[in-house]
Amino acid sequence: MPINRRQLLSSAALGASHLAAASTPSAFAAIRKEFPRANQEVYLDAAANMPLPKYVAEGMRRYMDFHMYGPAEGRGQYATESVQQARVLFAKLINAKPSEIGFVICTKAGEAAVINGLRIQEAGGNLVTNDLHYAGSVHDYIGRRKAGMDVRIVKHRDWRIDMRDMEKVIDKKTKLVSITLVSNVNGWVENAKAISALAHAHGAYVYADIIQAAGSVPVDVKALGLDFAACSNYKWLHGARGAGYLYVREELQGAVVKDLSFPGYVHFNYAPWVPQRDASADEFPYEAAKGAHRYEAGNVSYVAYAGQYEALKRILAIGMDNIYAYTKPMCDRLKKELPPLGYKLITPLDAPSSIVTVQSSNLKATQEKLRKANVQVTTTGANRVRISPALYNNMDDVTRLLSALA
Repeated sequence: MPINRRQLLSSAALGASHLAAASTPSAFAAIRKEFPRANQEVYLDAAANMPLPKYVAEGMRRYMDFHMYGPAEGRGQYATESVQQARVLFAKLINAKPSEIGFVICTKAGEAAVINGLRIQEAGGNLVTNDLHYAGSVHDYIGRRKAGMDVRIVKHRDWRIDMRDMEKVIDKKTKLVSITLVSNVNGWVENAKAISALAHAHGAYVYADIIQAAGSVPVDVKALGLDFAACSNYKWLHGARGAGYLYVREELQGAVVKDLSFPGYVHFNYAPWVPQRDASADEFPYEAAKGAHRYEAGNVSYVAYAGQYEALKRILAIGMDNIYAYTKPMCDRLKKELPPLGYKLITPLDAPSSIVTVQSSNLKATQEKLRKANVQVTTTGANRVRISPALYNNMDDVTRLLSALA
């Protein structure tokens, strides 16, 4: 059975620090002004790419000013603080420790670090996933299957994943169960808590792609029992491409997910590098990276993380419960009013996500209607139309979309 709202919305409340007016219509009207594109067109496509808000662009600009003009006037302090705090704030958003968060260039890079580090094929284990996982990841797994890995792909039933089907393929040789917490296909929300319990009972671990969840709905990796998770920041986290996050549960770092790269710097312990060698140390001293830093392959887009600093401050101040509560009525209305217009709903009615996907009997005609109405959504495959309201949208946007499709 699908995860319910109580299970998904299990992240710890931010408490009294919430802005008192965060959930009021005026607060969301104010944040809408920060998204120029959302005021130029009906942009209901955050699941594809969120328009860049002014505050993120400003954070990125401040970081670039540091490189352009130097550290004076607080620029150096901001450059350091923004990158350091992006890790801390993201950890808070998903209820993790900062030491459990690594920087990666994209979601799949984080996923690959986990899969490769687990050495699944080498150990003779298997990997279980399903066809509502991200298609790019499934394609990667098919490639790994062709290279010899035991990969088991569960097929959806009427756009839902049946836990009984997952139970049939998870066994004592399963090393990893890989899912997308909120499916980009149709907003299906995995029963991550039950999947984690099932996997752990067989000695397996659970990875979740949270790119359609983090910043869209409350996420608590601890309550859901996730061992690993990853996401990019250009969707619901208000950010730019080329940067993302990897979560690795602390006790699994290094021991279970092996190091495949070894970040850090050597300090040669011999002349002429040092005046006198330290006899108690090696000539080539080595110190393993600590925390999820160890999975960072090298330099990342620090300018993107400076933007993330501003985005995450805003998201946490508003509160994820408030953001989800604001977008839910828009999604509920879409689920109710699109089917009578001739669009088949393939998003479960009870899916607690901010994605609504329908099938169109004439996709080209639907695309033309949306183009004329200046409405941006995702159309994909032979007939799918995916709509994803965010915190900058309002009911007027929904009305314009429905009117265009009528």
